[in-house]
Amino acid sequence: MKSCLGYTQTEGGQQWLIVQSLERLNRRSHPYLMSKGTKYVWRWARRARADHENDWRDRLACLGPLNLAVHGKPGSKMIGLESFSSSAAPLRRLAREFGGKVERIDMEKLAEQANAPRRPLQIAGDLVILDVHGEWPAEKKKPKNLLRITGAMAFGTGEHPTTSACLRLLRAEAALLIPGWSALDLGTGSGILAIAAEKLGAGRVTAFDNDSHAVRTAEANARRNRCQKIRFSTCDLLSWQPAKNCYPIVMANVFSETLRSAAPSITGAVACGGCLILSGILRIQESETLQTFLQHNLQLEKTSRRGKWVTLQLRLK
Repeated sequence: MKSCLGYTQTEGGQQWLIVQSLERLNRRSHPYLMSKGTKYVWRWARRARADHENDWRDRLACLGPLNLAVHGKPGSKMIGLESFSSSAAPLRRLAREFGGKVERIDMEKLAEQANAPRRPLQIAGDLVILDVHGEWPAEKKKPKNLLRITGAMAFGTGEHPTTSACLRLLRAEAALLIPGWSALDLGTGSGILAIAAEKLGAGRVTAFDNDSHAVRTAEANARRNRCQKIRFSTCDLLSWQPAKNCYPIVMANVFSETLRSAAPSITGAVACGGCLILSGILRIQESETLQTFLQHNLQLEKTSRRGKWVTLQLRLK
């Protein structure tokens, strides 16, 4: 099995960096990561020169289902390499061959540290994300849409470039529509995009994820934000069959390999003249992903690039 590589860019501390790496790897079908009852996982990590990234990708392609996370800041001379497993043995073999360190991670403690209060994240003037442990400054006027979101080990707290770009494009598109429109959120994670859609005027939101833990987290976040117009479910995007041409706004923040494989179904859900927001795309995958969707009667309207990540907005002709 060819290794699929995940890239993580984060702001904040090391604990949150580990969580985001785990989040993204878990969404690539790792049943032992953060599954019910999992208390510990093992992590292998090492630093490497950024200009040797491709060499490391080739060396570690043998990881197969263990997979790999690569993280770093744009322009940095160094990158971080990580892999996770429920067992220490394969990672210790990895360390003997390639160097680096292996450590055991307590998932319960990590979740507590990851959910520690963070500063409000302003997406736009009237749309702000605040984690559930944070407090809005008393001296400041509350924005119209203040969303309280916890990742709780499900991807999507607004901090990742893909999520924030989707939120900005969603807000801009929602401003053009008459309230009551419908939206579809594919790979909902924490439910942040679905919740934002309702707050921005959607009258009906359908959202699903292939991870039942993520769906439970999304439902909890929706209740926390007093949302009543979102229907969450557990579903695999690759086997999903949509109702045809139903949604003026469709959002899919998943890996580009999945986007390309599911392109006919994703496009089929977009209403005529509707907006499709795609993210989870690496720059090196931008052209291939875009060409795949242009073949389905879509035209490109906007492109957002932040670091290695790309978000596309297209419209069905």
